[in-house]
Amino acid sequence: MSENQITLETIFQNIKDTKRLPIIFVGSGITKRYTDKKYSWEELLKRCIEEYDDNPTNKYKWYRQKIKNEYGIEENDSYQMYKYLGTLIENDFNLSYYEGKIRGLSVPEEEENPLKYFIKELLQTYKIDEKMCQEIEELKKLKDKMVTVITTNYDTFLEDHIFVNHKRLIKQKMFVDSELGTLFKIHGCVSEPSSIVLTHKDYENFNKKSKVLSAKVISLFAENPVIFMGYSITDENIRNFLKDIYTCLENEEEYRAFENRLIIIEYEKGIQNPIVGSHSIYFDGVQIKLTKITLEDFTLLYKEMGKLEDIVELKEIQRLRNLVYQIVYDYNGEAKKVINLLDDEEYDGNEVVVAIGKESDLLDYMGITGISSNDIFDDIVFDLLDSKLRNRYNLLVEKQLPQLLRGNMVLPVHKYLKKTKNEDIIIDDKVRKMAEYSPEDLLNKNIRKDKKSYLESGFSSLEEIFNSDLPNTKKLNYLVLRAALHADDKELKSFLRTYYREFENHIHGPTILRKMVCILDIKAYKNSA
Repeated sequence: MSENQITLETIFQNIKDTKRLPIIFVGSGITKRYTDKKYSWEELLKRCIEEYDDNPTNKYKWYRQKIKNEYGIEENDSYQMYKYLGTLIENDFNLSYYEGKIRGLSVPEEEENPLKYFIKELLQTYKIDEKMCQEIEELKKLKDKMVTVITTNYDTFLEDHIFVNHKRLIKQKMFVDSELGTLFKIHGCVSEPSSIVLTHKDYENFNKKSKVLSAKVISLFAENPVIFMGYSITDENIRNFLKDIYTCLENEEEYRAFENRLIIIEYEKGIQNPIVGSHSIYFDGVQIKLTKITLEDFTLLYKEMGKLEDIVELKEIQRLRNLVYQIVYDYNGEAKKVINLLDDEEYDGNEVVVAIGKESDLLDYMGITGISSNDIFDDIVFDLLDSKLRNRYNLLVEKQLPQLLRGNMVLPVHKYLKKTKNEDIIIDDKVRKMAEYSPEDLLNKNIRKDKKSYLESGFSSLEEIFNSDLPNTKKLNYLVLRAALHADDKELKSFLRTYYREFENHIHGPTILRKMVCILDIKAYKNSA
């Protein structure tokens, strides 16, 4: 066995040793590899142009030149270029259809977008490449070994053949459901043509909500390996998602841990044995390192991935929950109270507890475990938990804060340590570590790079910074710097109470909000805790 094979073996043995299943991002390269629909993004757009123009290659070039001239988009800025290409092609395709120039397409009345319906017709049927059947059979064995699948692909190959046990979520549905055992179609699906993300407007709408998706998987990113497959290392979908996640990390330790869990798999013709090495991605002055596996034949890769443990059988857990509910409900013909414990988005499938006992005792404990990290952040600003906790802060500190602090998350703790100062309780190491943070410990690299310019800016209040015309990223960084270095707890609390909801709706606002709330907790309660 070659050194490269041993290295590949080691990568997945290390993953297995963590007892954490991977998240996998799957791009169009997988559909191209295993089906007859071998479209890159550019090839798909040209195929659409072909319906209304006799020279799709020249028309495609014409669109690119028009975008460069009218919108100032650089030739190498493929992410922005494709958004405007989608917009122009959609407009011309739809006009051509309504003018009767596209005769091979019949769009139903209920469908509002002829181009998206055409893409559905083009991609919804496909044939498996028979030469790749052996690889596909090995890939199928991974169906229960990925905790979450995320794809930008429109087609249904993954859910039809590979991740058949995952729950497919499309467009808005992905923002309200759990991420565990889920296949996220983040750019839409041919099964719902209106969901397809194609134009500049589609991407803008998606980006407004993408922070919710990032928030959903950030806890998984904190502990689970992340595999990218079917993408190029330069793909903007990868770069943008990594950028969103990276800005949420708090310190050097988290950066390194995050990088150690990133793996990208790239195809290269002529590679006899897998080549494993490190690779770096750069954006906005930030460098992210990851492990890169380059290979031609994926069979060995899938066999190594197949040695991972299976995910907990979620459908069986759901069936058991419904069965318990039915038994309790039907007992002696009298309805009993059953608490649903399995619809929690933070549930990771590793532990299931069925509790039977006196209602008042169970609710005393379950009321504490029902408190989420969002409840904690809200409470520091608005003092909302006092009535719910009813002096049970000891349970919160001992039981719930350690659970919420899993995965290197930052969380306010000082208010609750102060409440339990005179009680004999056991404080978890994760809570103690969080209690050692100073305001400046919450400033990550992205924020620290603006420290010098902030100190020279002369801003004298959070309000003044918020109402300034600074670029959004710099404004958010200045707000955290002001909170950490100069604002007292009264200024911070007043500001957060006024603008709390506005931060929740900003692309990077929730991360900045959490930092500022943690700083408020430190300044208001640490010295007296």
